[in-house]
Amino acid sequence: MKRILVQAGHQRPLQPGHETQTGAPGEAALVASIQKALVKLLNNDGAQFQGVPMPGRIDDGVRVDGAIFLHADGSGNASAGGYSVGYPEFEVNRKLAQLIAEEIEKIPGHPKRRGDNNTVDMAKYYGFGHVDTPGPEVLVEHGFVTNPSEHAWLTAHVEELAQAEFNAIRRFFGAPVTRAPTALVDGGGVLSPKSSLLARQRAPKINAERYLLAREHGEYGKGDVRAILRHYYGTARGVGLDPVIVVAQMILETGHLTSFWSQRPRRNPAGIGVTGKPGVGLSFPDWETAVRAHTGRLLAYAIPAGSENGAQKALVEEALSFRPLPSRLRGAAPTIGGLAGTWAMDPKYAGKIVRIAKELQAQSA
Repeated sequence: MKRILVQAGHQRPLQPGHETQTGAPGEAALVASIQKALVKLLNNDGAQFQGVPMPGRIDDGVRVDGAIFLHADGSGNASAGGYSVGYPEFEVNRKLAQLIAEEIEKIPGHPKRRGDNNTVDMAKYYGFGHVDTPGPEVLVEHGFVTNPSEHAWLTAHVEELAQAEFNAIRRFFGAPVTRAPTALVDGGGVLSPKSSLLARQRAPKINAERYLLAREHGEYGKGDVRAILRHYYGTARGVGLDPVIVVAQMILETGHLTSFWSQRPRRNPAGIGVTGKPGVGLSFPDWETAVRAHTGRLLAYAIPAGSENGAQKALVEEALSFRPLPSRLRGAAPTIGGLAGTWAMDPKYAGKIVRIAKELQAQSA
């Protein structure tokens, strides 16, 4: 097992001697979110990796097999932008830095790449001196949080950034990158009950935001709605599900986030465990957990047991730990149409999901 230190820069407690370095406004919250997502990916990857989360303070001599230090830039110039990587000038570090950059470049709309070690502090970051490792040490400046559009992009792509860094770490250590089988279908064509659940996304996240924000959406504010959809798109794409279908199902099940079971403190996005009896149904501690439970359960309907890749298997197991699924339902619904009579008894269930998904596709500014 490879132990990977993952530091969220400027997260308290801070390193002694660096207490005044609290980062640019919004930086600590952003990188803490990326840290949480990356550590989860590492820890869910069988017995190959262990994520070791660290705040700003790093105790001397912590022993790991590699380390990644998560930061974001700030500037008095609101138009300044771009991501960069920093590291001590050794090939082991340069290799992981390049792999991270390659994976970030695969994310649509990513910030431009700035030069490596573009400041003296990047190559001499204090964290490098506090970690005992034979492996790589790389600092990632994900972009400028003082650039409003870039900050918005970073916030909307936390899961994708964590996945990029996870893929880079796996590639560095020679582990195969388990990519979701999005190539099963291209996601094109007209949506119908015959449309596959496993597909590239059929509409961007902004369409789902416009759709939900134009309607009554319960107790949830604009920021809540955007965060919920960010979780859906990141989680679904990570395992090969079309997020448009998953979100459409959530919208149907919750009445646009207005249903009793979708409100806090229940946060149940798909009627999981709800039987109609008073008080019977699952509740979730936060929306990230709720989205993963819903998405993983839908994935279990889409893929037969034993046919999953590593990421899919981990998410299905996590989801079914909240509520088991009868074996006869594993892989019972590879298409939207398969959800009628399995997920729900309503014979018009698939048609309702298709209708909402088409409405999501049709959204415009």
